Amino acid sequence: MHTDLPKTINEALKILAYNDYFWANPSMIGNTAVIKPHPKDYETVRSLAESQYAWTEKQARLALVILKRYLTKFQAHGMDIKKLLDNPEYEDDFRVISFDKVIEKYTDDDNVDRIEMRFPYHKKVIQLIRCMKDKRDLPGMYALYDGEKKKWNFQHSDVTAYYLTLIAVRYDFKFTDDSLLNDYEEIKKQVIGHRRPTARLVAGEVVLDNAPESLQEYWNENLKDKPALTQVDSLKNFDISTNGIDIPADTMIGHKIAHNNYHKLWIDSNGFSKNDVVKGLVELNCFPLIMPVSGDIHMEDDVKDFWEWMNAFKAHGVDLLNECSWGFDVKEPIFKKDLERFNSERTYLLDNQKSKEFFENLYELHQMSKQFKLINDQTKIIFVRNRIPRALIKSKVKPKASLVGIGGGYYATGTDNLKRMLENLPKKLYYSDHQPSSWDWHDHIIVKL
Repeated sequence: MHTDLPKTINEALKILAYNDYFWANPSMIGNTAVIKPHPKDYETVRSLAESQYAWTEKQARLALVILKRYLTKFQAHGMDIKKLLDNPEYEDDFRVISFDKVIEKYTDDDNVDRIEMRFPYHKKVIQLIRCMKDKRDLPGMYALYDGEKKKWNFQHSDVTAYYLTLIAVRYDFKFTDDSLLNDYEEIKKQVIGHRRPTARLVAGEVVLDNAPESLQEYWNENLKDKPALTQVDSLKNFDISTNGIDIPADTMIGHKIAHNNYHKLWIDSNGFSKNDVVKGLVELNCFPLIMPVSGDIHMEDDVKDFWEWMNAFKAHGVDLLNECSWGFDVKEPIFKKDLERFNSERTYLLDNQKSKEFFENLYELHQMSKQFKLINDQTKIIFVRNRIPRALIKSKVKPKASLVGIGGGYYATGTDNLKRMLENLPKKLYYSDHQPSSWDWHDHIIVKL
């Protein structure tokens, strides 16, 4: 019988979410439960338990209702939480969602001009913001969303100031002062007769023509001293065509990615090996790199595929222990014959006929996923599955690309926040034997490299 009772509703809900026995079918041998759990309850409980933000009052009430429904389950396992349910305590203050619509220009601590938009959920406004990001190809991290405070934060530029002001006026946002409106009027004058920026190669260096002052300043500060191949690779982030420019590269993958005008590219696994892909990523310096993992890792093909990627990274200088970070845990594998020696339910049961090599490879992935969570400036590979790792949010590290290649390589699973973060990266690569399709209808098509 348990003696330590949960002290908060949040803690009790996590116990309910992460103990599979609560959700066992009553017909299972040894299960004497009288309550039949509903599958929709499980989805709701996991969603509340994995929330990255403090609960709203409505979410807290929902959690309390669900726990009361499963009170007898807790009592059956020696945890009588009735007193907690009668006098509920929560870990954090309730999150309050503001229904004001406000837009503001300000200067941050680094003396960088930014634009902040605060508004409750509005499907049309969000679609317009995404459209601006996609159609105008804003560089990665130019637009950031804070889900807890329900606000968007943009780096100030001619593009963001112009289009966000239009959106704000159309949907009746409150302007804190006239600075944005004044910026809009100045930019509007420049837009008249504006010519699209182009690029050309001069003495082995990429030179921009017809670029607005803000773009030229950004280029001079961040890209002018980079290798020519890196400069060409960056042109797609500003919607500038690479046509007519040809920079030699050491790898075919590096050359093709750099000279392609699209952000989302499919690499055919029938034509390129994993080693070819990693070699190209190293040449373009696409690190830190995010690698989404689809599904659980426990099948022989999944483990083999994972280790092929790990060995390819290792062969090109990536330290698997110090430069890789895991945003999820791989369950500990055990053979069915050894089940009686384990009391943990967070395991994989392996058929007794599986090879020792397969078991050892899977066990090593389990150990690495449990130990290596740190993300810092030295991190090169970040493995994610269902959500954005909290360590990534806290680190302020800005990934340069994502590679969807583990678990089939056709799509990246996870929350909408994770998908949006991947969509906003400078480049998103897919590695599979068939061309994947995009997850969102208004996105650019994924083109073959």
